Amino acid sequence: MRVVIDSSVLVAALTTPNPISASRVVLAAAAAGAVQLVVTEELEAEYRRAVEYPKVARYAAKVNRQKFVSAVIAVAVKVDGAVAAGAVPNDPADDKVVAAALGGGAEVVVSLDRHLLDIQAIPGVRILRPGDFLVELRASAG
Repeated sequence: MRVVIDSSVLVAALTTPNPISASRVVLAAAAAGAVQLVVTEELEAEYRRAVEYPKVARYAAKVNRQKFVSAVIAVAVKVDGAVAAGAVPNDPADDKVVAAALGGGAEVVVSLDRHLLDIQAIPGVRILRPGDFLVELRASAG
């Protein structure tokens, strides 16, 4: 299954003290090959920016945040994003996430971002919270 992970999930995995948080488990599933991460150059740049926000840096001060992003990118397939202008009307900056999903043939976007979670009409792509995605992943592994 091809999956796009929004930067909100990456940040949550990086900053939580919970080693078995849903966000961390999603990344572990990708590292183990249970899902195929899809990323674009633009989404990678977003990941790299997001992990340097002051609040993230404060909660993950002892972690090499750029190395963390590089480890995630290393298990991902890089694709060209599709045109998705206007896909996220309440936050056009999130269009890049939809563009990655459409361009990479992803079935799921995993996100904690309410603007993405509110979208209902992206043909062939579902947008799920990390915990909901893991429920589905476990059920399909059955």
